[in-house]
Amino acid sequence: MSLTDDKRKRKGPATSAVTEAERIVSEQVPQDRRQEMLGYLKMFGYKPDRTIIQVHIAGFFNKKRTATGRESEKRQATARRYGGTTFVIVGRTHDPAIMDLVTKPKKKPEQTSPGYIGYLWKNKDLQNRAPHEIIPLDFTPTHIPYPEDWKRMFATKGFMLAMHVPASFAKHKNRLTRALYRAGKTADVKQPWSFMDEVRSSGYDQIQQTEDPLNILKIRLAKGEISKEEYEKLHQTLAA
Repeated sequence: MSLTDDKRKRKGPATSAVTEAERIVSEQVPQDRRQEMLGYLKMFGYKPDRTIIQVHIAGFFNKKRTATGRESEKRQATARRYGGTTFVIVGRTHDPAIMDLVTKPKKKPEQTSPGYIGYLWKNKDLQNRAPHEIIPLDFTPTHIPYPEDWKRMFATKGFMLAMHVPASFAKHKNRLTRALYRAGKTADVKQPWSFMDEVRSSGYDQIQQTEDPLNILKIRLAKGEISKEEYEKLHQTLAA
């Protein structure tokens, strides 16, 4: 379904054009597009109930003020600890309606990127929806070209969507990105996202399963390294 289902009141020719563009996009993508979006985001460790997705105006992503010595050291320490940065751009949209859906950042403008407009998070959504349930349907993974006809319809600079990958996946992020770019060379965002099958067959899912803390916990239980009681206690802690 398109964002018109939010039943927001729109007025004027500009908003009418956006509504029409959303209708056209919804007719050009598969009916299960939201499930495809969910599957794609899960490759990066996305969790519908907990993950926060940031939204930035294209061209301004990560253009922050000069970091202080303490902030710079903290970022470098994080990268060393996890074997890579935990922040990644997952896709983009040109639908301006996303500006009405984000939660505005609490930090002062001078403390954030000038293009950072807000974030999507289930806990902050008035209807308790996960990010993938409200991201505009023109959402296009970073490795797939955004359709020119959609770009003309929305007539905006565009918005980048980014999220933190789980720490255990950080060092594998580049491998996933390369696999996605290879698989996406011939992909059409309007068609079913079969590129995900190619990425999964490349073995990336096996890396996730191996590195996932919950999976490691199951392996330790199977090996007899921890008791059933310890497993259940640790499982509750990790899943919280």
